Amino acid sequence: MTARLEIKINTLPLERALAGVDQDMTDLTPLMDAVAADMELATMERFEDGKDPDGKTWKPSIRALWDGGQTLRDTGGLQDSITTHVTATTAEVGTNKIYAGTHQFGATIRGKSGGNLKFKIGKRWVTVPEVTIPARPFLGFGQRDEAQVVATVTDWLERRGHENH
Repeated sequence: MTARLEIKINTLPLERALAGVDQDMTDLTPLMDAVAADMELATMERFEDGKDPDGKTWKPSIRALWDGGQTLRDTGGLQDSITTHVTATTAEVGTNKIYAGTHQFGATIRGKSGGNLKFKIGKRWVTVPEVTIPARPFLGFGQRDEAQVVATVTDWLERRGHENH
């Protein structure tokens, strides 16, 4: 089973910057590569900083508190799964991890058939009826990301303008 998490962002400043693009310029793949790289870097920084796209600090996980580690970075699998995909007109950043949505949006996990959950924290086993995992958005588009993408598009357009003169 494949899980899909998609966040679409439409920003007016980006649209304004792209409004200056020549009508005959239909393959924007190099620009989309640069935008995807900006978005991927921002996502990686969120794992490093433990903050969402708006700069709010994630609630620390019990595992991170117990082990002295970092939230969402136990094995590094989620962070390592971040990939980009570009076309001539789109830039996407995402993951194929089935549990990504749980961390992005939060969730309450209950035992099967009303039973308890049993798991280990550190060296101690815990049995509980449910666990609530708070949202810890790592994908998204904050004001800082928007400013970076607008700067990338503006720089690309300026370089393109110099090439055509």
